Amino acid sequence: PCDACRRRKSKCVTEDGSAICVLCKFHGQQCTYLEAPQPRKRSANPSSAAEVQVQSPTKRRFLNLKPGTGVEEYHTLPGPSLLKHTLGLQNRHHTEYLGLNAIPDVYGGQILDPSDCASSHTKNALHDDVRFVHPHHAFRLLQDSQTEGYRQEQSDVDEIEATASGHGPHLVQLYFRIVHPSFPILHKHVFLEKYARSHREFAPPLLAAVYLLASGYWSYDEKLAKSRRIDTAALQNLAFSALQNTMRRPKLSTIQAGLLLSQWQKAFMGSPYEQRDRLTVQLVNLSHGLGLHLDCSYWDIPDWEIGLRRRIGWALYMQDKWTALLESRPSLISQDEWDVEELSEIDFPDTTEDDQEGSSEVERGRLVFQHMARLSVILGEILRTIFSARARKVLDAAPNRLEHLLEWIKPVQIRLKEWFLTLPDSLKMDTAASMKLSSVGYLRLSYLTVEVCMHKNLIRALVATDHPAPTVTQVCRSAANERFTNATDFIQRLQAQHLHSFWYFASAKCCALIHSFGQILASTALAEEEQVLYSRKLKEFKWALKVNSEAGASFMKQALILINHSVRLIQQGPENGTTNTSPASVGFQ
Repeated sequence: PCDACRRRKSKCVTEDGSAICVLCKFHGQQCTYLEAPQPRKRSANPSSAAEVQVQSPTKRRFLNLKPGTGVEEYHTLPGPSLLKHTLGLQNRHHTEYLGLNAIPDVYGGQILDPSDCASSHTKNALHDDVRFVHPHHAFRLLQDSQTEGYRQEQSDVDEIEATASGHGPHLVQLYFRIVHPSFPILHKHVFLEKYARSHREFAPPLLAAVYLLASGYWSYDEKLAKSRRIDTAALQNLAFSALQNTMRRPKLSTIQAGLLLSQWQKAFMGSPYEQRDRLTVQLVNLSHGLGLHLDCSYWDIPDWEIGLRRRIGWALYMQDKWTALLESRPSLISQDEWDVEELSEIDFPDTTEDDQEGSSEVERGRLVFQHMARLSVILGEILRTIFSARARKVLDAAPNRLEHLLEWIKPVQIRLKEWFLTLPDSLKMDTAASMKLSSVGYLRLSYLTVEVCMHKNLIRALVATDHPAPTVTQVCRSAANERFTNATDFIQRLQAQHLHSFWYFASAKCCALIHSFGQILASTALAEEEQVLYSRKLKEFKWALKVNSEAGASFMKQALILINHSVRLIQQGPENGTTNTSPASVGFQ
């Protein structure tokens, strides 16, 4: 093998007439043969095709090949394939990360002789197949066929493909034109390689999620625009049902499907109160078993999978932090247990821009995703220091709550300002390329929402303070007004290239929080003129949401549902009488 493939421990495959191997060509690097071969080490866990055949159940899922033959796992595929040596996207196996206290203890330094391993297959059927990807990181390999619901997968994926009504290839093209550049949690070439062989290579919910999200841009494909739309209601029912089944065999594709279905769930599924599952909780739990919280930089897996794991990991980190903020839930990912390298340009292998009008910009989408991850790290600090249960308890017990909160907010406010000032010029709202969609909007909306949430807390503390200093009152309300005005102006200035682009799952609730902030400012106004001003701005904001939702921003329909949802306070007892006043306004005795 060439030097790079030897270091990568990958099979070196050269196409006819080429002096560069497939992987070196893919990574755009020199293909050299300068290094001396390393002496072979004896494998502690042989995985020959013969052994795999012994362990295979009666019913097998084969990879479809053009001549009509089949193999069971990607490492046995003839010819070049990016999927050879994959850890997290195997065809018939899923993996489980082995921690330091796992039983049996695989990190204890025991040496297992291959002959002992072979004899154990005949003497004891209970054994673990373990793959080390690093001296300190190992995974247990488990057969999909031994899990409940495995036989259902093939019928599920066939039904999903049938529901696409023959439009699958066009929907896949649409997905990679519009959604993927803005939310790059798939590997385009891996997906297309599998899709070229058969739809049956996919986890059913992932294929359904790609079809669903792409269907939101149906009119952006000339052929689809002339065809009858697919039944998205039936497809989403299949997707969420299949996702629960697939979670019994978690792979990277399971997390990808869950993340994509979260986007669909928040933007297209009707009332935001009719949620099928608390997906984030399930996905975070599964991700730990897949090792997505760990630094995989030096693991013995393909380079493309290292980048993919980082992108999926950060996408899940983002979802956890934004779910915690918007649903007032504890964050599930601890910073102490988060050891994933920050995203860099090498983690994004898809650089080819689609020239077709109505496509998303690949480079701009990469930057949006990277800076959204950095913003989410700051949000994680804000959740811990300001919004956590312990922080609220300390704040409530403080003799001067407002002063205490101002001290807490100052350092994170500085970090937010630094984050904003370091945004590249290409992420400005007015820099979209001609006839291209721009996803910059969801990044800017997310930033504005973090600001709004912090200042909403400040206004609450200000209202609860007896006789605050006039200067402090003026400064706090002026800053709050500035944030509210920035947010409402942002929504009103959105243009078509922003409205029709991909928007992050949190966007609807972000808009609702901005409206809620305006209501608080109006209800606590110090003068009638100020109250009238905020009432007018709130009406203009709702009108902008309505107009923009009709112009293509479907998530704004969800925002209006949230805003128009009324609240009725339940009486604590007949002696208390009725009230329509929030307890926060009058305080508890």
